[in-house]
Amino acid sequence: MAGVFFALLLVLVIGNGFAAYILQSYHANAVAKLDTLDRMRVLGLQTALQSVRLTDANHALDAYLGGGVDVFSQSLAALEHGGAVAGREIAPLEDPRLRAYLPKIQRDWESFRSRVQSVVLDSYSVKGLSDVGHTGVSSSVLRQWVIDDAEALTQSLQALSHELLEVVQRRKALALGLGAGLLAIDLLVLLVAFVLVRRRLISPLRKLHLSCRDWMRGHFATRIDYKGTDELSDLVQAFNSGAQRIQDLLETTRKDRIGRERSDTIFRGLAVNSMVGIYLAEGERFSFVSAKMAEIFGYTPQEMIDTLPVMGVIVPRERYLVAESIKASLKRKDGTVRYERHGRRKDGTVIDVEVFSSSLQVGEATAIIGIVQDITERKNAEASAQLAGIAYENSGEAIAVTDAAGVIMDVNPAYARITGRWADEVVGEMLPLLKPGRHNRDFYDAMWHAINTTGRWEGEYWSRRKSGEDYAERVVVDTAWNHDGSVNCRVAMVSDITEKKHAEKQVWWQAHHDPLTALPNRQYFNDRLERSVERVARGGPPLALMFLDLDGFKAINDSMGHAVGDQVLTEVAGRLRACAGEAGFVARLGGDEFVVLLGGAGDQAQVEGLRRDIMRSVTAPYLMAGESLRVSASIGIALYPKDAEDKDSLLRHVDLAMYAAKAEGPNHHRYFDKDMRTRARMLRDLVQGLPGALADEQFFLVYQPIYDMGTGRLSEAEALLRWNHPELGIIRPMDFLPMVEDRQLIGTIGDWVLDRVATQASDWRARYGGEFRVAVNVSPAQLEGGEGNRLEWLECLRRHGLAADGIVLEFSERALAGMGVGALANLRSLREAGMGIGLDAFGIGSASMSTIGRMPADYIKLDHATTAHIVEDVQALHVCEAIILLAHKLGVQVIAEGVTSEAQHELLLRAGCDAGQGYWYDEPLEPAGLERRLAERRGRVARGV
Repeated sequence: MAGVFFALLLVLVIGNGFAAYILQSYHANAVAKLDTLDRMRVLGLQTALQSVRLTDANHALDAYLGGGVDVFSQSLAALEHGGAVAGREIAPLEDPRLRAYLPKIQRDWESFRSRVQSVVLDSYSVKGLSDVGHTGVSSSVLRQWVIDDAEALTQSLQALSHELLEVVQRRKALALGLGAGLLAIDLLVLLVAFVLVRRRLISPLRKLHLSCRDWMRGHFATRIDYKGTDELSDLVQAFNSGAQRIQDLLETTRKDRIGRERSDTIFRGLAVNSMVGIYLAEGERFSFVSAKMAEIFGYTPQEMIDTLPVMGVIVPRERYLVAESIKASLKRKDGTVRYERHGRRKDGTVIDVEVFSSSLQVGEATAIIGIVQDITERKNAEASAQLAGIAYENSGEAIAVTDAAGVIMDVNPAYARITGRWADEVVGEMLPLLKPGRHNRDFYDAMWHAINTTGRWEGEYWSRRKSGEDYAERVVVDTAWNHDGSVNCRVAMVSDITEKKHAEKQVWWQAHHDPLTALPNRQYFNDRLERSVERVARGGPPLALMFLDLDGFKAINDSMGHAVGDQVLTEVAGRLRACAGEAGFVARLGGDEFVVLLGGAGDQAQVEGLRRDIMRSVTAPYLMAGESLRVSASIGIALYPKDAEDKDSLLRHVDLAMYAAKAEGPNHHRYFDKDMRTRARMLRDLVQGLPGALADEQFFLVYQPIYDMGTGRLSEAEALLRWNHPELGIIRPMDFLPMVEDRQLIGTIGDWVLDRVATQASDWRARYGGEFRVAVNVSPAQLEGGEGNRLEWLECLRRHGLAADGIVLEFSERALAGMGVGALANLRSLREAGMGIGLDAFGIGSASMSTIGRMPADYIKLDHATTAHIVEDVQALHVCEAIILLAHKLGVQVIAEGVTSEAQHELLLRAGCDAGQGYWYDEPLEPAGLERRLAERRGRVARGV
């Protein structure tokens, strides 16, 4: 019956807990949803405010869009499908009335996000230089649109919050009624259970408790009066029976004890108070063992009596000798014998024991009584004294014994070998270590303080031999005390550690310096940077960190060999050291990467001056292997604490600044700014989306026509890759192709581009004429895969029915200059098969022209920077004319990029430029748009125009 009630009570408790858990979970979920809606309203308003700032040219550079857009989208997805927001798990909305609001919020959010995206893209395009962006809409209109969309989104969120709050209020009223009902049921069940348990269990147990208490007080005649048929009845019977047996046993024990006490009193009194072990052996077993005897061998007395034979306490190899000693004692008249042997303790430890034994007659048997003494300490002391004398005379370390004041009383032979001074020369003098000499007063004060307070000092000390040679010694000074606490003597152990100190210094240098340039390495730099940051945090002056990456160094290694490359790196290291001087810390991180840490960089002019010195010095010619070589450097600069909160963020930010400088071309520098952090975050999002972009068909191609400047004829187009990101919109290749190469996806995407271009070009040739070509931008990494890549490209053209001369492979001048031997071999094979070669982004200079010799090209393209200023800058026009003239001398055609005006066209035409492309001729077109241009060209040809 009690079990049934307890089961009901357990079910009720579990039910109460489950109900409370459900109510609490619902309340927590409702609060989380309300908090999420509030957060979404705040994020919407913050995003709107930052977007309005982006439309304002005066504040565009200060505006910053954080991760609010991602958090809002995650929150909206969590309300609809569930998920985590800001570390909190959000359950989806289940009430149909609440879910009815989500479609409108989604539409409002998509409208608002699209508007914000337009504002962001507009701000990146125009950089706040005009009130009207590339969309053609004024900033005031954009601001009003953003405000309207934000207001609509906020009203939708507010309506959902009000509806959710009303649902929570109704659920709360229902929960209160349910809780009152559960409380009433709980009270009723507890009352019934209490009455039952008190009657059937508590009262009988109380009787048993009182009887046990009497029993513990010695009243063994106590009995329990209880009648019943349950388990308690069996327990009471067992209690009464046990009490009777104990009472009988105590009486028997009392009688036996009186007899034993009479016979053992005298012997045990002597054995217990003895300072030596006493035993009594009958035959091969112990019949008595004193406490001291058991303590000597690590047993209890009863263990030795019950389980241990007499010979068990002797080491096996000496048991025969002990047996012979016992036999000898039995033959003597007095039966006594003394011997020293090695005993074995319970834990296996071997000890030295001295035994005095005597035989006696016990009844008809002969017994042995003996006294055992542990003499291990005495033996060890004797052995130690002997060994100490041997060690003192033959030690490889110098030992000097002094009095309490440090005056030498004796030295061993090793002291003379190390110091060059014999005992008769130093006895009576102060130990050199203990008197002021080569170290400052604080050193000796601290040493004597340790000796006088603890009796010991240990440390390193530079001393001088009798010959005048300096050497390093490791010294340990210990004190020997008398029994009254006074100083007996002091012992100094001296070791020569001169070679060790030199070796440690060399090992430290090798571990913290680059073996090629002798500059500090990455480990040394990290330690120095951490200490410098800590010094600034304690109030020290600011510091600047410069990160240098050499431009064009790989080409030197590939063309002239690693030996020349190592000489260049060594020379660069020397020049950086000379520029930095004593104020800067220069280190090589690896490869062609260097860092310069400048302390006390509060003056911006000082940092800029050092940067200019480094640029000027690094870019100066290098005379290597009889040739004059040039390299340049891309430099990123970050300041602490202005640009970072700690060492790690400073390293990240200077790395971002260096890559930003490298993106601008060789020999540039950039200071870190917050836009780099925003761009890095966007690039991270792009990196995460790259693997699935091709599978989701987010990439597409557009074609920019190339027109003959003399005839205006369309004979070629350049294929341009675009990425239609689902959130960021259209992304240009310069923003994602470096990441594609880093993640080794360039081969996959390049094959996709070539396949699409081959399909399109084959169709256009068949429909509009057989001379039309398409130029494709190719990365050198696509040609590094061996002959298989080349064969796959040719097979792709054959599969689509396109002749090899229908494709032109375009490379930048810098990419072609840095190509390896394998890539150049593949490129020559493709040219021999009929493919055209074009050099893109071409500029002036001997290095640029030399690339044509490495790979003869069909044409070169003048880059935007070369053609942009030819109208207003005569010098720029002369540069273009010189490049065109030189290219024609080499038999290479010239195409001008970035032609945006008729004036540019006329000047380039007069300079002899062959063809051009740019927005003045045509913008990049979809395939259908380019087909219209080809159809128009065919019509003009048919009309003879």
